Amino acid sequence: MSGFKAVWLGDEDPQSQMVRIGDLTFVKGQSVSVPDKHEFADLIRENPTFAVDDSKAKPVEADEPDDDVQRERAEQGTEKAALKEALREYGISVQGNPSVETLRNKLAEASK
Repeated sequence: MSGFKAVWLGDEDPQSQMVRIGDLTFVKGQSVSVPDKHEFADLIRENPTFAVDDSKAKPVEADEPDDDVQRERAEQGTEKAALKEALREYGISVQGNPSVETLRNKLAEASK
């Protein structure tokens, strides 16, 4: 049985670590043997997200947001985010990761 080795290089999605194509499972960066007669062999050979045989392509780096953006997204829709927004309206900048209680107290002082 002849075939080729293929390595899935990944994509920009940091959550994506595995992809299935037909009955083949590719884990990002790991080599998988693909039979020449596999129904998706040509698709895999021509797909730029795969390194085939000895090609020297490097895995795609995940496009992950920086820590500040991740922290901001994690707080979206929470009481903490609403309190921070209310404080910004008073011109108060919030640094670090204060507790909800601290933010409530700052808002109470600012609104006096």
